Amino acid sequence: MHVRRSKLLVPLVALILTAAAIAGVWLLVGRSSASREAQLRISSLKLSLSDLQSAPFSADPAAGSATASRIRIRADEQAIAQGLTARSQFGVSGGLLAVGRSDLAAVEPVVTTVYRTALQPGGLAAAGSRVPKLQGDMIARSAALSGVLDKISETDAARAAQSRGQTKLGAAAAMLLLLLAFAYFYLRTAAAREAVERLAREKEVLLGVSRIEARTDALTDLANRRALASDLAAAIAEPPGSRELLLAMFDLDGFKQYNDSFGHAAGDALLHRMGGRLAAAAALHSGTVYRMGGDEFCLLARVGPDVAEQLLDDTLAALQISGQGWHVGCSQGAAWIPSEAATESQALKLADERMYANKTSRSSASRQVTDALLQVITEQSGDIDEHVERVSNLAAAVAETLGVPEYEVLRIREAARLHDVGKAAIPAAILEKPGPLDEREWEFMRRHPLIGERIALAAPALATTAALIRSSHERVDGHGYPDGLAGADIPLGSRIIAVCDAFDAMTSDRPYRQAMDVDAALEELNRSGGTQFDPAIVQAFCTVTRRPGAGAGAAPHVGMAVA
Repeated sequence: MHVRRSKLLVPLVALILTAAAIAGVWLLVGRSSASREAQLRISSLKLSLSDLQSAPFSADPAAGSATASRIRIRADEQAIAQGLTARSQFGVSGGLLAVGRSDLAAVEPVVTTVYRTALQPGGLAAAGSRVPKLQGDMIARSAALSGVLDKISETDAARAAQSRGQTKLGAAAAMLLLLLAFAYFYLRTAAAREAVERLAREKEVLLGVSRIEARTDALTDLANRRALASDLAAAIAEPPGSRELLLAMFDLDGFKQYNDSFGHAAGDALLHRMGGRLAAAAALHSGTVYRMGGDEFCLLARVGPDVAEQLLDDTLAALQISGQGWHVGCSQGAAWIPSEAATESQALKLADERMYANKTSRSSASRQVTDALLQVITEQSGDIDEHVERVSNLAAAVAETLGVPEYEVLRIREAARLHDVGKAAIPAAILEKPGPLDEREWEFMRRHPLIGERIALAAPALATTAALIRSSHERVDGHGYPDGLAGADIPLGSRIIAVCDAFDAMTSDRPYRQAMDVDAALEELNRSGGTQFDPAIVQAFCTVTRRPGAGAGAAPHVGMAVA
């Protein structure tokens, strides 16, 4: 509100000053006109004085002009008297006016005498020598009055000159103020026009930014789904050229587990990094990358079949990244436009179907790798396959009881099947020893979780299970191996596997002892809750084993030392 008032104040002051200047000039012009009128009145008074001097001498009763002369004399006297009285309103000195009235009073007797003399028989001709004397008196007394009128005329002339000068200065000031007001409003108009143009430019910039933002994914800075739809439609509408358009879609594998394990902030950072890597790989072949949403990306490129193969290899490599206990890869599907799909929807549908077919085959490959690794250790110890299947089933059931997400249940199940895969590198003499292990043998045995982790990391499809395998023999009191982790620092899946593995070992025959019954094994687990095992997981495990048909006490097996 204050800003609005300050904006209105300046033009208001300019208008007031301009109006004042115009009014001042108007007054000065009026004063100048009044001065000119005063000069004209003085001239008229002088004419009246001259007429007053001649009127008595023209009175002639014989010619019948006496009355006319009398009227003229009266009119001239009144005109001079009224003119002197009026001069007081124009600033003429009162003393000068008094002298003028006195001179007029001195002239009047002479005029009367001459008039009376002219009316006597014989008129002025009979007066003889008196006439020259009367003329002399008339001239002398009129000269004094004429001098007063001259002084008044000089005063009026000076005032008129002053008024003209003031009028010129006032007009110049008014013109200057008008010019300043015009300049002010012109500059304000120019500033307003410039502001409008600037706002228009800023609006265009903002519209440009909005258009860019509307086509850009905020997280990865890649083009988004809207941009893909627009670019794909435009590309399909182009006249067919020498090279077809390649549409490729990518879906990250293992990203959800990474995001849930390390948090959304870490997941967003990983998406941004992988999007940049994908864009850099595509740029080598003039391809454009888009983020479809979530962990899905898309690629458009006009390339030949020979270049397309290398482009897809580069982009797949860009979307492969691993870390300590985790791996993120991708599944991909591609389609050629127009040879395989003529429309946008057909191309997207075909690429999507091929991408998910690729994902399914990758899942099958993961299972095949797991089966192959288990077969290696099964060849070393025939009953290991049954053991890991029991532990795997129990671990999955406990995880479901604890409310673990489905994808994590699958990861725990797979890690449980592979938790002893590192034993493939442990000598059979240690694994099949009928009695307790000595310290040197335990050093070998404690290495098998690390070996199992390295084996899992060597196969990208199993990389997400590596961390669970490494920590599957840790204890919640920190006295486990290989890292001595404690409490919540041990991954949940590893804590679950530890309880299930221990239970299966206790309820299975070993070369150096008989299998325990289920109740005794559960009692042992409860006694170890808070030291070796997580009490909450033990409680969930007890719930699982007491379910009808749980099969916890399946037939024992032999040949594996307790680890």
